[in-house]
Amino acid sequence: MPADVALPATDDRPGLAGRLTRRALTWAVRVATPVVSVILLWYLAIWFSGLPAFVIPLPERVLEVLWQDRAFIFEHLLATLQVAGIGFLWANVAGIGLAVLFDLLPPTRHMLMPAAITLRNVPYIALISVLMLAFGDSILSKTSIVALAGFFPVLVNTMAGLRAADEVQLDRMRILNASWWQTFSQVRLPYAVPSIVAAQEITGSGSIIVAIAAEWMISSTGLGYVINHAMQNYRGDKVYAVALIATALSFLIYSSVHALGKRLDWRAAGEQRRG
Repeated sequence: MPADVALPATDDRPGLAGRLTRRALTWAVRVATPVVSVILLWYLAIWFSGLPAFVIPLPERVLEVLWQDRAFIFEHLLATLQVAGIGFLWANVAGIGLAVLFDLLPPTRHMLMPAAITLRNVPYIALISVLMLAFGDSILSKTSIVALAGFFPVLVNTMAGLRAADEVQLDRMRILNASWWQTFSQVRLPYAVPSIVAAQEITGSGSIIVAIAAEWMISSTGLGYVINHAMQNYRGDKVYAVALIATALSFLIYSSVHALGKRLDWRAAGEQRRG
């Protein structure tokens, strides 16, 4: 064979179909592992506890209830999603708004932060009681509880993110005599995005649970009401069905926000490109 004849190059990288298959298998394992673990622990709790079926029903009974009462549960699920969604929006408006205000006018932090910490530490039962007396069984009382429960993590994480801006970049903006808005929008806010996303993971997934808790105490609609009604009738299977829905929703919200955060985190994207 002549020395100057080149052999055809071979591509050792897996094809598109192989990569997609591997990603699908990885995703399936990640989803199946916690599901199988929960079901296994569930059966172990039934076998070893000796508790009656209305306390720990069989998983197949819970799935049966989900199917039989799907219309009833779905109707109240929509009410819970409305409460959680509006409360989540209010929490972000209050948390991010206060963090921006503290950055724009630092003295306001010393004026308003103690009040925010106080609201954060007031027992939710007391807040729900006061709001129930003020607004009754209304969407305003329930969404206020969700907002009060979620605004503080948003506030603290946003403040930490705004303070995490690169000092070199901030010095450059000062040298260029940039305005507050230019510094905020071009330096502080981009650096704060990962922290804001982390707050959404906490508040977004927790808003479902807080909404159900508020409905359980004061509401005649929503998944919390379904739990309350089921407990009064010794329907543990329906309680577990609602708990399963709430867990799945919280996990879905957390996973969606986490995936979105990876796309918005420009620093992580830059490290991946350099790697």
